[in-house]
Amino acid sequence: MRLTSAMLADSAQVQNGKLYVLGGGFDTITVRSVPTGHPNLSLAMVAEVGPDERQRDLDLIITLVDEDGTPLGVEAKGRLRVGAPPNLPPGSPTIVPIVTPFHNITFPEAKGYAFIVTLNDTELARIKFRVVLVS
Repeated sequence: MRLTSAMLADSAQVQNGKLYVLGGGFDTITVRSVPTGHPNLSLAMVAEVGPDERQRDLDLIITLVDEDGTPLGVEAKGRLRVGAPPNLPPGSPTIVPIVTPFHNITFPEAKGYAFIVTLNDTELARIKFRVVLVS
């Protein structure tokens, strides 16, 4: 499996195999003070799952770390099992939209952060962003 795209969004959902994103594609969260809480943040991704990965469990873990690699205690774990659409040509990958919402995250400092996406202990992506203090 590989991620063909991944982004932060204010909100996202999957409906009928399609990814719907509101306020997506940003890399900066501006705040007036730290520590600060962020009520809703979604990670929207599109995965390409190869024929050899279908019909088996794929263990995904998403971990939030700061720019020094220190985990913030925010993590999502899930198991994905993908089948093949009935009209898919032999050998073709399956495209799977994935959304992981996070609620009430606390950012202790104005600095860089990243969501690290791993599949079976292999890093697939690192979605970097920053929290910036403004007055």
